[in-house]
Amino acid sequence: MHSLMKTSLISALVAGALGTTTLAQAASGDYLWSFKTQGQIWSSIKVNQQIAFFGSDDGYFYAMDTERTKLKWKFKTDGMVRSTPAFHHHKVYITSDDGFLYAINRWSGQLLWKQDLHDGDAIRNLPANQPPWDFDYTKSSPVTNGNLVYVGSADQHFYAFNARTGELVWKFKTGGSIRSTADVEGNMVYISSWDGKTYGLNKHTGELIWSHTSGAPIVSDPLVIDDKVIIGSRDAHLYALDAATGAVSWDYPFQDWSWIESSAIEGENDDVFYIASSDSKRLIKFDADSGQEIWSFDTKGWSWGTPKLEDGVVYIGATGADEYWTPVNRGFYAVDAETGEQLWQYQPDASKQPYKDIVHGGVYGTVEVKHGKVFVPDLDGYMHVFEQ
Repeated sequence: MHSLMKTSLISALVAGALGTTTLAQAASGDYLWSFKTQGQIWSSIKVNQQIAFFGSDDGYFYAMDTERTKLKWKFKTDGMVRSTPAFHHHKVYITSDDGFLYAINRWSGQLLWKQDLHDGDAIRNLPANQPPWDFDYTKSSPVTNGNLVYVGSADQHFYAFNARTGELVWKFKTGGSIRSTADVEGNMVYISSWDGKTYGLNKHTGELIWSHTSGAPIVSDPLVIDDKVIIGSRDAHLYALDAATGAVSWDYPFQDWSWIESSAIEGENDDVFYIASSDSKRLIKFDADSGQEIWSFDTKGWSWGTPKLEDGVVYIGATGADEYWTPVNRGFYAVDAETGEQLWQYQPDASKQPYKDIVHGGVYGTVEVKHGKVFVPDLDGYMHVFEQ
């Protein structure tokens, strides 16, 4: 088992905003280097042609040269950047808590266009240890398909824009904030909302084809696997919906009433998928046809984010919490996809967290695995890089 908690590596982290450590014959899970921002990193990371793209609560969107371990450019917004970037030709798209969707030249960081999503004044109820239990920490991320870019807003609308010009093509009204990210499959786009519903829309026109109602707000992203839409809800149920009609194919109830904040990822084939949980503190592999558990891994903390599967390894983070009614521990894990056994882990350092709240560090965003490296967004404000 490899750990970040090695004296030489800790000193490398503390030494500066951007440190590089060279490890001879590095093994899987060995720490390589880090890059520091001035805010927590809730954004997921995407690596495109050696450049790592991610946002930070400091209001910047970063483009990091992963070969030179050097900042290429950063783009300033007026709000936290918690969205995952999407790409279309030379453009990269992000959303910010300032209420805008941005199209940026991914080589230079130059603004190409922006569109108002009308949610810059949305008030977040961040995780807390008292009512109301309506944690609002996620952000809808853009998704590109063809010549359109799709994104949800806390103004309760789902938008489709022309990816080249930013012109509004259509919008669809739901009954709640849209904090999740859409999935596009065939002629359909699937979204979920804080109104507790999952929607299947015509991706060209925004016409409603079907909707399904759960018993609580949904922050989980829909995922289409074969002919099913997999979606979690705060009603403590995981649903598989018929992608064409929205009918329930199966329904998996969490007996401990754990919210399902995480979003599913397809497994090594379309017969299985992986998803994590909140109070259950688990990463779970499911049979996609029956909804039966195949294996379960204890993450020891709130695994709210989306797992990543690469080369037979599932990567998942966990956030920790202070003064909760059960122990909630921060962490990050690499798990064998076949057996559910831990391969390696590191313990995020809460002492570097830029500001304090009930969440005391950990990993929320989805990692990127590229070029033999694992890029991890940490709530301590660093992007940490490990050997794959």
